[in-house]
Amino acid sequence: MIRLFFLEKRHAPATTLFLFIMAFTAAADAKKPDRPRPRPEPTACATPQPDYVIFLDDYPTGRFHLAVLPCLTDETVPLVNSQELALDLPRSERRKFQVANGDIYIDGGVRRIVFGGRTGPSAYWGIYEGVVDIDRGSITGIKVIVSTPMVREEDPRFSANGDWIVFKRNGEIWRIYARGSDESPHRLHRQSGCELWAPSRYANVTSYVRRCDGKPESDRIVYHLDGHAPVTLPSLGGGPDRFAHFTSGGNLVYSHLDTSAGTASLWMYLPGSAPFPLHDETGSDDDPYAERNGDEYIAFSGWGNSSYDLYVYRRTLGSAVQLTSGINVFGSILVD
Repeated sequence: MIRLFFLEKRHAPATTLFLFIMAFTAAADAKKPDRPRPRPEPTACATPQPDYVIFLDDYPTGRFHLAVLPCLTDETVPLVNSQELALDLPRSERRKFQVANGDIYIDGGVRRIVFGGRTGPSAYWGIYEGVVDIDRGSITGIKVIVSTPMVREEDPRFSANGDWIVFKRNGEIWRIYARGSDESPHRLHRQSGCELWAPSRYANVTSYVRRCDGKPESDRIVYHLDGHAPVTLPSLGGGPDRFAHFTSGGNLVYSHLDTSAGTASLWMYLPGSAPFPLHDETGSDDDPYAERNGDEYIAFSGWGNSSYDLYVYRRTLGSAVQLTSGINVFGSILVD
């Protein structure tokens, strides 16, 4: 463009000026930062509830999506519209970067997110952290906090108080301090011949799924109080149990597969008592996530119409409401 300017200078000054201005404007536009999207405002509801839900639209090549929750106690609850949360990474990295299951904890209004991530399809999974910026519709400040060569690390979740992150490392349950120290990861639980995965942490108790001898049908929920022998939840009808998550009150909600019916339902375990069924309305209720600041709402993926849709179970009403249709939803997280 500079060369063209000098060639045209003697014969077409007006054209030259126009081209120079266009080149200058294009260069200036290229340096402009991304503009904030319109802020997704939470709904004003009669009763307290989480404001947003964040979920993956596929696995392992999906992206995080954000949606504003409608009032979940209304008689009619509409489907939600979601927007992709952009990853604040260099463009060359953003295209190939993959994300997996994660969790969110709010510190002083800052929505800290931790998630499994990898730099490409052939890379090993590691544990990443960042901040969910609702105003900009993005995840900012992304950095790796656990990455071990030739080791698969995933399924991170914050402890109930936000101090720790528990995660799976090659079939063992590990934890790392979540508040910025240089402390190395520490192994919590292992069992010879078994894979431990999908951990959750409440006070001094860790829950996880135990799969032995590589058999998915052997999946069982383990409730492991520090310093004590692990307690395996009773088998229910011979089917596997998966995706346990602590509620804010310290109970466990998880997915139980009834092998005779071929469907999964939501169950709850109150420590010291027998598990009991909570919800069974869709073709398969999977991957439950309980709200952090109450015991009323549990998000989960429900199978129907050839996809996993987002549902939220309402304990007071004893029913669930469908919030998406026709898009696969994985790893949903309720967010205030």
